[in-house]
Amino acid sequence: MGILGLSMSEIFATISLGKVGNNVQPLGVLTAFLVTHQLLNEIVLARHAGAVAAIRMQSMSGAAFLTTVLDGELRFDALSSEGRDFCRDYAGSELESEVLLRSTEGDLEDWALYEEVAASLYRMLKRSSAPPPSRLKQLTAKILSFPPRKKGG
Repeated sequence: MGILGLSMSEIFATISLGKVGNNVQPLGVLTAFLVTHQLLNEIVLARHAGAVAAIRMQSMSGAAFLTTVLDGELRFDALSSEGRDFCRDYAGSELESEVLLRSTEGDLEDWALYEEVAASLYRMLKRSSAPPPSRLKQLTAKILSFPPRKKGG
C-alpha cells in the first residue's frame, strides 16, 4: 500500500466518453502537464520517449498520450512521487472544477485549453512541491533575527 492507503497501481483517473461525464479533454490537459513537467515516473518517460517528445512539441495531445500510451488510465504507479502529490492536490480542487467547466463551455482545441490553464496548474505544482521549512532553517531564522535598535543608544 502507498501513501493514503492507496496501492501504487491504483487508478487516479480513467477516460470517460459520452455526452454526460466526458472528461477526455480535461484529463488530456492534466496528462500533457504531467508529461511536460516530468511528473511521470522515469520508466514511463524513457519507455515512451517518442510520445513524450511529441507532447513537448505539441504534435500529440495529452488525451492521445493518455489513450495510446497509458491505455486510458492514469495510474499512481505511472507518476513520480511529485506527480502523485500534485494529482492528490489537484483531485477535487477548485482548479480541477474550473478546467472541467472550461472544457465544456467552449470549443477550444486541446492545446488552446492547455495554454489557458497551464499557469494555474504550475502555481498549484509549486505549492504542492514546496518543502516545509526545515527545523534548522527555523532555528537559524530565530538566531539571525536581531532585536530592534534602541533610540538614543
